[in-house]
Amino acid sequence: MKLKAKHVFLFLLAAGGVYMLSSFKAGIAKSEYSQVVLKNLLRHQTDSVIKSFEHLASLAVKDMKKEDSESLRLAFKDCRNLYKTIEGFIIHFFNEEAVALNSPDMVVPDEEDEITPMREPIGIQVLERYIFNDTTLDGKLKRSEEISRIISLLQQLPEFIQASEMPEHEFFNAVQLQLLNIFLIGVTNMETPFADNAFAEARAMLHYKLFLFNELYRSNPVWEGKLKSEFTQKLNLLSQYLMQMESQELPDYFTLYSQFYIPFSDVLNKSRFMLMKDPMLRPGAVNFTASSIFDPAAFNTNHFLPGRRSSNRANIAELGKQLFFDPALSLNNQRSCASCHQPEKAFTDGLPKSIAIDRSSTLTRNAPTLINSVLQRKLFHDGRAFTFENQASEVLNNPAEMHGDFTAVAFKLRKSDEYVKLFREAFRGEEDTLISNRTILAAIAEYERTLIGLNSRFDQSIRGHANLLSNDEIAGFNLFMGKADCGSCHFLPLFGGTVPPNYFQTELEVLGVPANSDLNNPLPDPDSGRASTIPMPFYYRAFKTSTVRNVEHTAPYMHNGVFERLEDVMEFYNRGGGQGIGLDIPNQTLSSDSLHLTETEIAQIISFMKSLSDTAFLTSRPARLPSFPPGNELNSRVSGGEY
Repeated sequence: MKLKAKHVFLFLLAAGGVYMLSSFKAGIAKSEYSQVVLKNLLRHQTDSVIKSFEHLASLAVKDMKKEDSESLRLAFKDCRNLYKTIEGFIIHFFNEEAVALNSPDMVVPDEEDEITPMREPIGIQVLERYIFNDTTLDGKLKRSEEISRIISLLQQLPEFIQASEMPEHEFFNAVQLQLLNIFLIGVTNMETPFADNAFAEARAMLHYKLFLFNELYRSNPVWEGKLKSEFTQKLNLLSQYLMQMESQELPDYFTLYSQFYIPFSDVLNKSRFMLMKDPMLRPGAVNFTASSIFDPAAFNTNHFLPGRRSSNRANIAELGKQLFFDPALSLNNQRSCASCHQPEKAFTDGLPKSIAIDRSSTLTRNAPTLINSVLQRKLFHDGRAFTFENQASEVLNNPAEMHGDFTAVAFKLRKSDEYVKLFREAFRGEEDTLISNRTILAAIAEYERTLIGLNSRFDQSIRGHANLLSNDEIAGFNLFMGKADCGSCHFLPLFGGTVPPNYFQTELEVLGVPANSDLNNPLPDPDSGRASTIPMPFYYRAFKTSTVRNVEHTAPYMHNGVFERLEDVMEFYNRGGGQGIGLDIPNQTLSSDSLHLTETEIAQIISFMKSLSDTAFLTSRPARLPSFPPGNELNSRVSGGEY
């Protein structure tokens, strides 16, 4: 079955090579990158994709018998393999068409507002469901309609390709981003739950990229030297291991990434700098000077939660640290940011729901960790804040949290000569050096941007710098990425819901988390989630997918802190979320099917998640807080707050 699909792909790829040799043998210098060559190659490959879908259409109109259905499914896999060879370029240059061709098989809103209609799913992922999982007459009619629509879209692409500018740096951007897309999302089978075709698609993508490099840099002495040999060798090793994974009952993702993906990613990134006179790195989420996405310097943090740039960032961050732990920012001078975000608990507070300022009530939700929160696009459990400044402002002004008032807080801090000096020095050279709401928020935000921990035992081990993981922890990672399906929402390597490779979108999921921990007698949680901000039924009970990094330090779990142990969390997922335990959650996005994880497998996944802990160098508190004039009661305030 897989051999047939492989043969079709190789035939079409070989045809592309013959076409290239016959059409461009004369008249074009091959020593330098050529847009003309790339565009003609892509147009020809697009024609091959169209032909594969036309073949699929001819099979789909037949009266399906069992053997015909198998032929249709094999032909569909060929279509996906071929489409993946060009998808990176379609996404990069024609994003609207890419969404229409291959978006998730789920109803989603076009915009986040209550008046925009929901968008019905279309594209190749929808087609897979019709071919593999819907044998009704209506399903057969819909699959033929969907194939026709896909072909119509594809037929527009050659003209778009011809009219587009595809400079060399954008060629590299498209290739590098697709590599991330395939290996951070694709290999989890998120797109192909019925066809189970992810590893074959990844191989098809890799080999077509090798073909492109060979054609684009055919006579380039840098490429034809050692670079081509190293590039080809590492690509082939990666491809061969992907083929092995197709036959593995429990695929070994750890070996895939540590021994094969990272070395190829390194040589691809290196190729950019060796082949281009000016690598022209665009200011995106990923830093392609890093060897791979697992490198601690792989992310440009300002892409996620942008803030005002300053030449005095270290000084501002240090000032922000003082403010973060200073209860003078609260109305009663007893609560600080660190009251709910304690560094010893990975910047959480260990409570189901945080204590309110009145000491007698609680807030509505659990305090999330701040470590690596700069590597998100949205803050709070419902994703309502887009900057640290906005998040801190909400907390400081919330009557239930710190009940502060910026005018009063700024006036209070100005009474401290030490604070006045610290603000003046931190914001030296800027327009505003006074203590104000802007400078207070800017300083706290800059401190929070320093709370990055990406050097856990897992990180060091997968990079190959150390061997710090047990067999159970490695098995747990493989289950996390495979059978348990955790990696399709908690994306590598941040293990949260900010979606690679561009990191613009934030996953919000409806899990059906109960209000109590008794999974045999669950009660519905009254929290409406994101719907309280965006009043749409789609967002009712939707919450941001949190990171599982440092999860061993952040109990209790979920937005309402309902589960005290990771074992409880895993059992909730294992049983299929809210629907799986019997709650009426009509818009649940989590599959209600059981994961069929054994107790041993659950223990292994938990042991893996604990290997993601990294709070090193982040847990210190200020030795002292800035002083006020003698006799001022604020001199007796407690660093971090009294409660």
